[in-house]
Amino acid sequence: MSSIKLRTIRFVVLSVVVLFVFLPAYLPKTQSANLTSVSDTLSTSKLSFYGLMGSGNSVGETLILINTTTAPSTSSSQLASPSASTAKIGSNIYTVSGVMPNGDQSKFSISAALQSGDQTAGNAIIATSSASHTIKFTTASAVPNGAFRVLIQATANTGSSNDGIPDGDGFDFNAAAPSVACPTDSGTYDFVAGTASAAAITISGTKYHAFECRYSGTGSVGGSFQSNPIIVTSLINPAPKIGHAVGTSDGYSVIVQNLDYAYSLIDQTSLQIGIIEQVRVSATVAPQLTFKIAGIPSGALGSVACGTTTDVTTTPTTVPFGQVSITSFMHAAQSLEVSTNAIGGYVVTAQQNYPLKIINTSTSIADATGNGSNITYASKGRWDSTTYKGFGYGLKYIGKVSGTGSAAFEHSDTDGNCTGGTFCAKQFADLSNSEPAQTIFSSSGVSDSENVDVCYKIVISNTQAAGDYENNITYTATSTF
Repeated sequence: MSSIKLRTIRFVVLSVVVLFVFLPAYLPKTQSANLTSVSDTLSTSKLSFYGLMGSGNSVGETLILINTTTAPSTSSSQLASPSASTAKIGSNIYTVSGVMPNGDQSKFSISAALQSGDQTAGNAIIATSSASHTIKFTTASAVPNGAFRVLIQATANTGSSNDGIPDGDGFDFNAAAPSVACPTDSGTYDFVAGTASAAAITISGTKYHAFECRYSGTGSVGGSFQSNPIIVTSLINPAPKIGHAVGTSDGYSVIVQNLDYAYSLIDQTSLQIGIIEQVRVSATVAPQLTFKIAGIPSGALGSVACGTTTDVTTTPTTVPFGQVSITSFMHAAQSLEVSTNAIGGYVVTAQQNYPLKIINTSTSIADATGNGSNITYASKGRWDSTTYKGFGYGLKYIGKVSGTGSAAFEHSDTDGNCTGGTFCAKQFADLSNSEPAQTIFSSSGVSDSENVDVCYKIVISNTQAAGDYENNITYTATSTF
């Protein structure tokens, strides 16, 4: 993001893209019945990095040039995460000390000098991002003495599915096999130890890693494994797909199956998960501006969670609502914090790229209009009845060490269109509808750790089409020096 100059005033901008993932309320039939409420929640949705050394690198240098045209990872922004603090170049491991100097995606820096042999153009640059998969579901049939099997998309390249090197078209099994934690035993399910197999199943030409939990017992209809899930750990997330666009997720297939004692398929449900850069920063911080986004856990109350109990745990760059409801609100929250030595203060704005929608379709979840049908991206309004569907947000100013900051409005406001209500909300400004980004909090002077919670809120209609809905929210912090 380029700097904007107005005489002697300079603006420094940080942008953080937040990925929203919404899992379907139901999925199309593929067999005699579907498992329901199926989800795969990743501990991190960050892409692994698989780049190549570019031309012009020298032994002893700490600024690295990467290949930006033919490698799977073509932007150093994909290293911009605390989980990617090291990278393997050639045969050595280096600590990553910075990415995208002056916004240049072809470069990143390391803390120690590049060693002899590693400077060669075409050498691999690898920074893996491993995740645990938490698979939840509810059974459709009582299948005695059977098995639950989770299939997670693998690379199509024979021999590359379990070498510990990120693949550009699937999850890598890793050289050491991932572990499978099966659900705990219940009255109708008695599980044995889980098993894992690399690229063991091929369906319609697509290869899948297989993770299996066999059991004895009668099984049950409507058996819930929501709080008693299958957990697969240490799968390596994919590197970017060919043609990947930074900031746009790559989709991968996951299939959850219920098999009988003879391994015949009884029920199954398919879903898609998105892998994306977790944090993409476009800024030159000079002088000082610090902008942070922090997750807030589910079950958080009161002053740290917008005055209500949160339903999901957020991270700095994801708000994984999971399966949303038609009868009750779901709440999530993130904490935004700004510190700056700018004498003119700062402004933090928010804007969505488009309403929550199924990717590559026009099917979307409406933005909330509230009890009085008067909520817009620019106007707040009362929204405390589930009769009025949609997606929106409120704000809560938490506090500061020092400064003069305030939120543009608060969820607890009871003035104007929010009179008589218990939750005051707005829509996110919609870039696809040419709506300008809106200020959510600001200060007129220097500030130290000024903090606002963003309170996400959603409820859907009973006619909402099933599918995975998502969008990107861009928060931008601008300081005036």
